[in-house]
Amino acid sequence: MVKKHKNKNFAILGLGRFGMSIIETLSQYDVNILACDHDEAKVSLATEYATHVIQGDLSDEKTLIKIGLNDFDVVVLAMGESFETSLIATMIAKEQGARHIIVKARNQRQEKILKNNGADKVVLPEYEMGYKIAKSIVEPNILEILNDMKDYSIIEMKPLDEWIGKTLKGTNIRHNHGITILAIIKQGNKIIIPVSPDTSIDKDDVLLVFDEKNQYIDNKQ
Repeated sequence: MVKKHKNKNFAILGLGRFGMSIIETLSQYDVNILACDHDEAKVSLATEYATHVIQGDLSDEKTLIKIGLNDFDVVVLAMGESFETSLIATMIAKEQGARHIIVKARNQRQEKILKNNGADKVVLPEYEMGYKIAKSIVEPNILEILNDMKDYSIIEMKPLDEWIGKTLKGTNIRHNHGITILAIIKQGNKIIIPVSPDTSIDKDDVLLVFDEKNQYIDNKQ
């Protein structure tokens, strides 16, 4: 049975590392993806993952209007090179009636301005990775449920010293700490999902873990 999702149609404008990471993750779901960038090479690369691709100048209002942003459940503006372009695109998307607008920004000042001009969510990529954004917009119901459950948490953490160099099976993390590792982010933003028991844990890994009954958090307080 094909898994149904609340959000079905996505427009990703800007195909740098951030935009492409979102497209690659969304492509794992039964959703429609439009990808757009001015760079022909990036657009060509996106054809492997996106349902539709467009090569166009995103700083040109005519390009944005032609795309028809009101037809999409979620519009992601990932043009990080020019804040002015992102701001104008946000305003146009809002005027066109885009249902949910997510914009990439470089700092909190830009975040405030973008939110004041129509952005529903502003992402600072140094804190939030593309795959997390993609999963949150394609499966919002799951995250909403988890956020409302007081006895459970999903957290990011660095590995403890005692885990480094061992396999997941060798650490016996679930038994000793009451947490389950959902994903491991390796250097270079390589994401391991699902995590095999034979996966080794490295010093620079970032672990996305499910904390059952907040045992880990409680033990650390």
